[in-house]
Amino acid sequence: MLSISKSILIAAGTLAIGLAATPTASAVTQDVWFLNAPGDSCQLSLPTIDTVVRPRANGYRNEGTAAKFVICGYGGTRYLQSLVANVQASSLDGAAHSMSCTFTAGTTAGSGLVFVTKTLAVPATGVDYVFVTAEDFGGAAGSTFSNYELSVTCNLPANVAIVHLENKQRVDVGA
Repeated sequence: MLSISKSILIAAGTLAIGLAATPTASAVTQDVWFLNAPGDSCQLSLPTIDTVVRPRANGYRNEGTAAKFVICGYGGTRYLQSLVANVQASSLDGAAHSMSCTFTAGTTAGSGLVFVTKTLAVPATGVDYVFVTAEDFGGAAGSTFSNYELSVTCNLPANVAIVHLENKQRVDVGA
């Protein structure tokens, strides 16, 4: 009986030493861009039958004569920590425009929403963008911010299209 107990103690001790010596797996993260098509992600902020603002293959376009409020969600948001979120726009009429956008992010603790307003100088030709980082939401440079309930509302000028939405997230890809 004593030899069986001794064998069990020796085996248990060996197992404990082996487990203590095994290195622990550390999390590996990767920064990944998630892209959203404005045709899927954007809609008029105030529902209306106004058809001059509409989704198209090449963006969410305001083909009318007056600015309209548009809200866009970042549907590709799968993880709760972002590094950057942006909205990109282009001119439809070959003239430069100014567009005001308010980014909104919530907290996972449910303590409320944070709003950050930025102005985008839409060029006469090509595409430009405006973005937010953790610094805009009160965080440290280079850190992440919570993208819980992440969205952007823009006062979309006439003859301007939102052509792209991006969200760079820090993703845990395992060990």
